[in-house]
Amino acid sequence: MSNNDYLRNEPFFWSRLGFGYDPPRYDKNNNQIIFSRNYEKYRKTHKDFEDINIKYHTTILNSGWVDDNTYDYRLTDETLDEIFKDNPNIFYMPRVKLNAPPGWCKNHPEDVFVYEKYQNLSLKEISDICTTLEQDYFGFDCPNGYSVNGGDGSFVDDRPNVGGKIALQSFSSPQWILDASKALSNLIDHINNSPYKDRIIGYHIAYGQCGETCLWGGWRPQSQNLRGDFGYTNTKEFIKYGLKKYKTEENLLKKWNYNSMDEIKVPSLKLRDAKKDCLRDVFYDESNNLICLDYNEFMSEANAFACEEFCRVVKEKSDNKLAAGIFYAYMYMLQSAYMGHLAIDKVMDSPYIDFVASPKAYFRTLAGEPGGEQGPSYSINKKKVWLDEIDNWTHLDRREGKAENLFETRTLILREGVKNLSYNQGFWWMDLGEGWYDMPEIMGYIKEMYDAQNIIYKKEHKSISEILIVVDEKSLKSMSVSYGLCGGLLYNLQSEIKLCGAPVDTLRLSDLYNTDISQYKLIVFANAFSIDEKLREILKKNAKGKTYIWNYAAGVLSPEFSYDNVFDVTGFNINEFKHLFVGEEFGYKIEKYNFGPVKRIDIDFPLFEILPKENITPVSYYPDKKIMCAMTKKDGGVSYLCAYPSMMASDFRKIAQDAGCKMYAPLNTTVYADNRIIGVFPKDDVCFKLDFGKFTSNGLNSVNVDIKAKGAEYFVFD
Repeated sequence: MSNNDYLRNEPFFWSRLGFGYDPPRYDKNNNQIIFSRNYEKYRKTHKDFEDINIKYHTTILNSGWVDDNTYDYRLTDETLDEIFKDNPNIFYMPRVKLNAPPGWCKNHPEDVFVYEKYQNLSLKEISDICTTLEQDYFGFDCPNGYSVNGGDGSFVDDRPNVGGKIALQSFSSPQWILDASKALSNLIDHINNSPYKDRIIGYHIAYGQCGETCLWGGWRPQSQNLRGDFGYTNTKEFIKYGLKKYKTEENLLKKWNYNSMDEIKVPSLKLRDAKKDCLRDVFYDESNNLICLDYNEFMSEANAFACEEFCRVVKEKSDNKLAAGIFYAYMYMLQSAYMGHLAIDKVMDSPYIDFVASPKAYFRTLAGEPGGEQGPSYSINKKKVWLDEIDNWTHLDRREGKAENLFETRTLILREGVKNLSYNQGFWWMDLGEGWYDMPEIMGYIKEMYDAQNIIYKKEHKSISEILIVVDEKSLKSMSVSYGLCGGLLYNLQSEIKLCGAPVDTLRLSDLYNTDISQYKLIVFANAFSIDEKLREILKKNAKGKTYIWNYAAGVLSPEFSYDNVFDVTGFNINEFKHLFVGEEFGYKIEKYNFGPVKRIDIDFPLFEILPKENITPVSYYPDKKIMCAMTKKDGGVSYLCAYPSMMASDFRKIAQDAGCKMYAPLNTTVYADNRIIGVFPKDDVCFKLDFGKFTSNGLNSVNVDIKAKGAEYFVFD
């Protein structure tokens, strides 16, 4: 079995065993801080999963890197001993965090991540701050110290983490990459000299916020202005990036609108994040804030380079025998450009990276909702293995946002399982709350998914979706931050379309250069703002008989900004207008989030109307009766433009039906399906005939289903 085979075909289990302080800290007894040593309970949970034949396991494993050129493997060895003590036959993939220890930062102040407010700190001042309470260890504020995300609550931190002036390492630091690579290499050597060498199947590389390769500060509110990176090395590396791209200092100064090289700085947050009053200011191109576009690209390229370098260490140390992967491609997060998660093609093309991972979406993921991902998993899974972290809180958790009861717990487990199986993705079951699965019934549901997986992976996966969502990372790099716009297009839109009663695929815009899209009858372009001439021709060629739904200023960068580009791509003329609307008057409403209700952000982006014309049909209007969404015929197909994120599941369902898409289930029901399995997950009570189309399950072409609200059923095809 090759690396990719077992990553995709075998479920993993993750527990909190080994979960300790990152960066490393010591207690009063000179032991590294770990949040719980409830090892007997951890081992029992691992045994429960092994007993249902889930034999691939993963936890956080301390890297041993505790200070500048200093290593301590006591906690590493303790964790390894405990993971295998009662479970000697499991296979293990450690998740290794490579954030720089604060002592390293103190010795390398030029390589420290600096927030904008404090960009004028001297190297000595940065060094003096390191290891103090003014150094941000986590990338977000935690007044009560380390956020342990559940657990048994026994750990109480004595170090508040609030309003740090600097963070840990700059992601672009060559010195950090060199020293972290050395730490990783030393760890691999250490494990290779342990009794557990033959049980290690790969390494999951982690660093940044929560170890998820996200730049420091990206999860903070915009109002705090605690984002970066204005450190010495990062600024120097950004200038080097610009010189490589534009060849000469003269060209660089002209492109970035500076008079001298000494003046160049990382673009300010005001330039990148401030609310924009006109459409022209939202988008970056050659003539408008090109430095912001370049900085977005640089942050992602630097992050992806670090990811690749660490995975290269794993491959070279193991003669290419061990798997290596990362958290990456969190495209849907509202700060994805800042997070450094948009160099997806660089990751996809890397020979060293086997898998890309992400937690499931934390938006509309309770029972009755569609769930989802943080990024375009189906697209990435075509070339790499996507590993989905099933971080769904069963009713045994102790926080708000959990399942209400065993019935809802069953729904979450089956929905996340079928979602990944139907997309042919890998995944791990996660127990972040110390006991999420501690019931025979719950383990029975997981065993159901394991048994289904063993059946369906004997057949080649084929998509049966006739609806496609298209997302684009290049467009995200080419625009300023808008929480309202991106939240509408990358979260709510996807949730609504998945509730239309039919399966949905997601691809990236760049996939369309070389992907056969003939199976799709309805294609929804969520954020396709940057469309070159070649892709325009491909889309025009494929338009006959299809329905395209465009959103906001689709195609406005092609490659330079122009309203005419929107008309060429969509068939609609647009006109900006001033408004006094607030977000609750129309469009998407407040939605339930794992951590409680999320307030919809007021309209923080410019609005425009669709101009009336003889051959267009208005579909919806703004409160002042300007056209907000319209339909027209174009290139032998149907074209919609939705100028404001507002389409609901009922709208998508009607358009999909008009386009000839097969509806498998009633409105407000999520369907995950391929040629091997189908699952239906309704928001409301449903009773209907589920037609399997050309497939059968237990010899039947259809079955009558009666499912209570927030319930779940699935069927494996013959």
